Amino acid sequence: MSDHPLRPKVLVVGWDGVRDDVLRAMAPPALSSLAADGRWWSTVQPDTDVAPTVTAVGWTTMLSGVWPNRHQVLSNTDEHHLAHRYADMLTRAFCADPSFSTYAAASALIFGTEYGPGPLLGPGVQTLTWFYRREYPGGFVATDELVIEDAEIRLGAEDHDFSFVYFGEADNAAHSDGVGPRYHAAIERQDARLGRMISAIRGRASFSTEDWLIMVTTDHGHLDAGGHGGGSWQERQTFVVAGLLSGRSATWAEEAHNVDLAPTAWAHLGVATSPRWPCDGHPLLTS
Repeated sequence: MSDHPLRPKVLVVGWDGVRDDVLRAMAPPALSSLAADGRWWSTVQPDTDVAPTVTAVGWTTMLSGVWPNRHQVLSNTDEHHLAHRYADMLTRAFCADPSFSTYAAASALIFGTEYGPGPLLGPGVQTLTWFYRREYPGGFVATDELVIEDAEIRLGAEDHDFSFVYFGEADNAAHSDGVGPRYHAAIERQDARLGRMISAIRGRASFSTEDWLIMVTTDHGHLDAGGHGGGSWQERQTFVVAGLLSGRSATWAEEAHNVDLAPTAWAHLGVATSPRWPCDGHPLLTS
């Protein structure tokens, strides 16, 4: 066994529009296994006067580590905001230490175009695989498959320190048919994709020398009939699941908030937060 410490790595996985109560009832295997090696927190978005339950608001908050009163992204539309003052977690890590290799894959418009407040992923994302969803008749059903194919290859073979991979199929299913069978099937596919990424990581030639932290989260919930944007409990509920693939013992925070993902990733990577870029969250992994 080497005396050298394990090299920290982080993967953040975004599942758009996945309700925590539905997810807990389903107990999908890959996510449940990750939680067994870490923690599963039920989290909640603030009231809509603070954080409307829409996609751009939720992901800006989680990627930046600050609440909307700072970043000022309050809708999916192109309006005045201060997101440029609070860069995404990958960009901030890269700016703190340019030796970090960063990677992201997604197909939602806000991540790769100027749609709404986008692009939310900044120049510190060195490798960005982005698919223009509107060019695919199947929408997220098609592009999520392209995202997982790219992520599986890159996470298994390339040397990225900090990665973010986003999937949108479950949100699309809820908008179309509510939180019924189609929604459940989409979540099952998202979980299978998570399993594929974890398997790819475990198969890395360098895995035994690495300390992988994986976090999975969502931006908002859905009404039973589908749709979000309001302040109901169904729309505001979110979750965070985090685990260490190395199996080492760790101490996890008792409570979690949506702004805690960014500082958790930075702490694991050894990135010091900067007073020029405030953070509202706290690390969930304390040792």
